Amino acid sequence: MPVVLVVEDAARARESVARFLEHKGFKTIRAASGKEAFATLYSQTPDLVLLDLMMPEMDGITFLQMIRHHPRWEDVPVIVLIELKDEHKLIARAMQLRVNDLVPKINFGLEDLLMRIRKAIALRVPATN
Repeated sequence: MPVVLVVEDAARARESVARFLEHKGFKTIRAASGKEAFATLYSQTPDLVLLDLMMPEMDGITFLQMIRHHPRWEDVPVIVLIELKDEHKLIARAMQLRVNDLVPKINFGLEDLLMRIRKAIALRVPATN
C-alpha cells in the first residue's frame, strides 16, 4: 500500500485529500507544516509527498531543501500544491528542487490529482548512493 505524506496547513483541505486517497487504497500521513512533516519522516519514509508551499513554522521550500539534501529522502517524489498568488520566484525555486509536478489548488479535481500521484510513484527513480 503506497504511503502519501499530505503536508497542508488548511485542515479541511488536508483531511479531504487524505480521506480521498485512503478511499483509493493509499495510506496517508498528515502534517500541518513543513516542521511537522520533517519530524514524521524519521518514523516512516513516504512513497510521495503532497506539499503546500505557504505554511507556518516551516514553509514548503525549506522542507524541500531539507529532504533534497538528505540521502534518505532525496529521491522521494514531491507534488506541490500551488495557489495563484504564489510568487513566480517561489514556484521556480520549487522546480529547481526537483518537484515532480505542480498542481493548482483552484479547481483541481481529486481524480486528476490521483492520476498525477500514481504517475509520480510509478516513475520514481531511486537515488544511487
